[in-house]
Amino acid sequence: MAPFPATVHPYPSAKPDASTTYAYEYSPSPSPARNALIFIGGLGDGPHGVPYLRAIHSKLVATEGLDFTVFEIRLTSAYSAFGYGSLARDVADIAALVRYLRETLGKDKIVLMGHSTGCQDCMEYADYEKYGNPRVDGYILQGPVSDREALGMTTDKEELGRSVAYAEELVKSGKGEEVVPREMLPDGWREAPVSAYRWWSLAGVGGDDDYFSSDLPDERVAAIWGRIEQPVLIVPSGAEEYTPASIDVAKLVNRWKSFCKPQVASELSGLIPGANHRVDNDEGQKWLAGRVSAKKAWRGCGSHIPTVFANVPEDQWCTCEPKTEVNGKKYPPMAKLNVGLPSWMTSWMGGGSSNKTSEDTAQK
Repeated sequence: MAPFPATVHPYPSAKPDASTTYAYEYSPSPSPARNALIFIGGLGDGPHGVPYLRAIHSKLVATEGLDFTVFEIRLTSAYSAFGYGSLARDVADIAALVRYLRETLGKDKIVLMGHSTGCQDCMEYADYEKYGNPRVDGYILQGPVSDREALGMTTDKEELGRSVAYAEELVKSGKGEEVVPREMLPDGWREAPVSAYRWWSLAGVGGDDDYFSSDLPDERVAAIWGRIEQPVLIVPSGAEEYTPASIDVAKLVNRWKSFCKPQVASELSGLIPGANHRVDNDEGQKWLAGRVSAKKAWRGCGSHIPTVFANVPEDQWCTCEPKTEVNGKKYPPMAKLNVGLPSWMTSWMGGGSSNKTSEDTAQK
């Protein structure tokens, strides 16, 4: 990878001591773009550790009408600090950056994009009633996986059960901040200290991080996905190594979508072709950047489709089905959202304040 420039933004952290923290903008100087995408990495990640962000930033910048720039947050739980972090602490960190982007930089629309545990952060952030945090305008979930099910792929069931029971007992007795002994953790989890609370949260049934397990009951899934008020794009990896082969991921995504409010789950959601968890493959990165940065659709009577798409490159057309055929040529389907904007991203960004009620959002 060649060197690349970035702009470091210092801003007040969520800590009560008013210390400074940092976010990294994928631009050689502060961008005048009106809108911002905040990228949130996964467990053990830190800034610049996920390979596809520059491709997404480049595509967003090149897509006319979006006016976006990309920021990558450095969470207090970054790198090895995940072991004594929590989703609640991550939400506080993200909220501090959202406030900085809006109040100091004057950004309008803000989207959260999570990778791996960053997806859990997005889902936790969406609980506005719990946290009272500033609202955002949409969510992108790349690589949403269950830590509990991933651990079950590589760890002896009895060994895992003992360590989770040990952690859970500490949590129940008010000792959740105590560190789990290294010998009680599976191989691969012993390099950094992990608190009893975080281990239970990650590996326990119903733990605070347990958002994406395939065996969650309908009531829990409905509570999770039903509270999301802003549109969400769900893009798991097509060759995900941290999901058991017995799980039909496409079917699981459809289950999640079925519990969303109308028009919340994007029709562009889908599995990233050939991609591993981090999306290391070029094809997957190109596909992901295309989904994030807008595919062209249409809305209206349908009489002028060839004219509308005459100057739009076909690699920017929406790929959803069923196609609309005009004079023997197939075009994207009509957009389902009742807006007259040229792409799915500008559609769900369009109109109104991010501080609107859920009823207002649903009417966009």
